[in-house]
Parts: sequence; C-alpha cells; structure tokens
Amino acid sequence: MSLLAEAHGVVRAYSTTWYEPVTAMPPGLSEATTSAYLCMRAIDEIEDHPELEGSTKAGLLEATSRTLQSRFSGADFAAAYRAHTSVLPEVSLRIGDWAVLAPPAIAPRVLETFAAMAERMADWARDGFRVESRQDLDRYTYAVSGTLVLMLSDLWAWHDGTRTNRTHGIGYGRALQAANILIDRTSDVDRGVDFWPTGWQTENMLSYVRTELTLAEQYVDALPEGPARTFCAPALERYQRAVETQPWASPNTPQASTNGETPT
Repeated sequence: MSLLAEAHGVVRAYSTTWYEPVTAMPPGLSEATTSAYLCMRAIDEIEDHPELEGSTKAGLLEATSRTLQSRFSGADFAAAYRAHTSVLPEVSLRIGDWAVLAPPAIAPRVLETFAAMAERMADWARDGFRVESRQDLDRYTYAVSGTLVLMLSDLWAWHDGTRTNRTHGIGYGRALQAANILIDRTSDVDRGVDFWPTGWQTENMLSYVRTELTLAEQYVDALPEGPARTFCAPALERYQRAVETQPWASPNTPQASTNGETPT
C-alpha cells in the first residue's frame, strides 16, 4: 500500500466531512490536501488530548513547530515526542510521514501553515484556552481554521490559477470552526474547556456563526467549477444544515454535541 493510500485511510477514520473532498482531488492536490488534513489532525490531537497538562501540550506543540521549520526526518519527531509516545495517537506520532506527502513545489507553504498553527496552539494551551471576548474568539478561530483556508487558497492558485477572496476565506474557516464550538459546547465543557466568550449565550454564538457563514457563502459562491469548489462546498453545506437544524429552543441553554468535526 502506498503512503498516500494509507494516509487516505487515516483521513477516513477521522472524518466523514473531509474524506470525500480530499480523495476527490486530482493528483498533486490530493497529496497536498491529505498532508494538510493529517498535519492539522496531528496537531489537533495534541491540543485536545485529555491526559496532558497545558504546559506539556505547549511544549509538544512548540517542538512540532520547530521541527516543521527544519530539514526534518521522522527521527526528529520521534525524539520530540519520545516522553509521550505511549499516550499520543498514531496520527500525531506519524506527522513526519504526513508532512512529506505534499508535492515539493507547494510543500513549504503547507509546512509554514502548520508550523505557525502549532506555535499559536502552544500559546493557547499554555493559557488554558481562555476565551473572554469576541476578539479572543476571532483570534482562536483564525489561528486554527482561518489560516488553514488561506493555505488552501494558495493551493488552488498553485494548482490551476484559481483566485479567491481571502477575507471571505478567513470567514469560511471561522464559520466552520465557530459552528463546531456552537454545536459541541456541552462536550467541550465536560472536558474542561469553554471557547465561548464570557457572558455569551447561544443567541450570541449563533449570531457570530451566521455572520461568518455569510462570508463563507461568498467565498464558495465565487469559486469556479473545479477542485476548489469540490473541496469547499460540501463542508459548508453540511455545517449550514447542522446549524439550522439544531434544536436551539432555549437561547440560554448549551446544546448537546452532535459530533461536529473540526473543519481542518
């Protein structure tokens, strides 16, 4: 089995939202988007790990960032994670494999994204993921998803010259991440984290999500038929349905998780 086929199997194990768009990509883009999804998931699994302290997560994420900025090998990641091999999932331990999937012509842009993301996540982990204001929520959704869509926009341009509105792209990323935060409030609180700004109720988060969804729709609507639309449109439609069909009967009551997936 090729590394790409193996990687597609890992994507499928983690995501029903992104498996079909990733595997529908043409050669080159398939490798790049697979690399991006699994690098994101590798970092996300460290960020969300239930057994690791915030300072430990921060150290692992900073080590990940430093390694991605170097001429790394798999052994470099093994050394960085050695003390935590027994608790980290395979998708994180194998980030070195996923990182080399991206075609050399675009790999530096992919790796830049996740080096920066890991470093930002380290700051959030060290701070206990404390979100106190709308500005904090903007920073968090930008760090974990908005920057990812900026990278995707570069992938579309690299592959076939597709140009995008990057402001709308950030909105696309924020919309999907904020929808996760809205839908998964109960499960997040149960594991000891709360991404809702202080004092916000469901109506506030709904307003935030719908504002960003407007930008997301503009991002997707402007995409021509082709790989970029094939990749982005299904996830947007899925999240739109999820937001609009939830039983938001009481705007002051956190809702149960519906297993929303991180969009990156």
